[in-house]
Amino acid sequence: MSGYGVFAVADVCVALPLAELREVIPAPSGYAPLLAESPGLVGAVNLRNQLIPVLDLERALGRTSPRPLDVVVIVSHEEHLFGVLASGVRDVVEIEEARTFDVEIGAAGLALFARSFEYGDDVVCVLDTAAVRALPGLPVVRAAPMATVEHAGAAGDRSMMMLLRCERLAMCIEVAHVHSVIPELILKSSPLDGDVVRGVVVVDDHEVPVADPLMFLGLGALPADASRGVALRCERGVVVLAVSDVVSIVPVDRSQRLPLPPGITPSSEIVTGVIPWEEGGPYLFIDGAAACADPDLGGLAALGIPIGTPSAPPAPAAGSATDDLTGRVVEPSDRKFLTYRAGVEVATPLEQIEEIVAYPEALVPIEGGRAGVLGVFVHRGAAVPLTCLSTLFGLRPVADRASGRVLLVGGIGFLVPQLHAIENAVWEEKPRTAPPGGTPLYESALVEVGAAGERRMLPHIDLRRIFA
Repeated sequence: MSGYGVFAVADVCVALPLAELREVIPAPSGYAPLLAESPGLVGAVNLRNQLIPVLDLERALGRTSPRPLDVVVIVSHEEHLFGVLASGVRDVVEIEEARTFDVEIGAAGLALFARSFEYGDDVVCVLDTAAVRALPGLPVVRAAPMATVEHAGAAGDRSMMMLLRCERLAMCIEVAHVHSVIPELILKSSPLDGDVVRGVVVVDDHEVPVADPLMFLGLGALPADASRGVALRCERGVVVLAVSDVVSIVPVDRSQRLPLPPGITPSSEIVTGVIPWEEGGPYLFIDGAAACADPDLGGLAALGIPIGTPSAPPAPAAGSATDDLTGRVVEPSDRKFLTYRAGVEVATPLEQIEEIVAYPEALVPIEGGRAGVLGVFVHRGAAVPLTCLSTLFGLRPVADRASGRVLLVGGIGFLVPQLHAIENAVWEEKPRTAPPGGTPLYESALVEVGAAGERRMLPHIDLRRIFA
């Protein structure tokens, strides 16, 4: 596997091996002129008191495009630097060498790439940095040390860092933990939508949850218009963090990470330090390994599901299908489910619901008992414990109890704020083992319900097991 940074040059997707991608900076309003002529050379940019020659690949190829080229990708080749204009960083990906294809350019053409690969619907051209550097008259400069503190890290102790902006906060995370960058979040609603989860987005043919990193870290909340995403690679799947912007990708020595004292932030085990980078910094350092190992974030990552047309993956002859990414198994189903709100929309097999009653007028309140238990009421000659189901899920309790409904299952009453409908299932997922520290929502399998065109994938809540 090889890592690539993918960026756009007008309508062309271009990739650069991460080993050759020095950093990405905003394009300046103007470029310093140079005593040199080369196809596409626009001048130089001042980067930390070092003039870096900048090349416009479109101009070098004799093309023009109305799309603005608003970033400069700093390329490193054999300890020398030059810049390439681009219209934005698209992604950070890992590609197997077997998925790359050699390309030959005719003798009369300008050969700026020699390999390509497919990524999604795009054909990506891998920039041949040696060929670019060999363009007639193109100046390059020797790379200067990148350290921003007095002492540099040990040799080999440098990692590529992705700089992010989350509204007022600047944060960074090592590229090694990033699965991909999503340049434009197109969110779909999901049953987990709430304070932390904003919806789902398609990544690698899976619908994966999108989380607000500020809410997750206890640092506030992102505005609703945060339109970019960074997908993290967790052990059990992928989860996307919504961000305001992906600023750049830069190399950072370990010695540049200034540690924070424990307890300074609500998530001090994840937000562990500060990177004093000049452009837009300082940046809070997010420990990617700790974030991906977090049970809550990992639980969300495990909820990513494959997308199909329009429901579950096709079932083999045995009547079930396995998704290789998550190990999930789904089976066709025609059972009836009751769908309802419990902080989020969920579904329970109708056969489990013994009765649905109004909120009891005479409730004996209980304090200090089991989590979520509100009290006890008498129904049909039996004492029935009443519990708030959304509280058991770790979500907000029912605000207006009087208008809620109580689902009676196995001698327990589950208070929910709203009933939806009785719907037929299309498929069901087999129950899975709960992740450590998971809530009942994370423990639950999934079920798809509804008619064609209105199908929804919901957590399958087994109320008989909740109090077991």
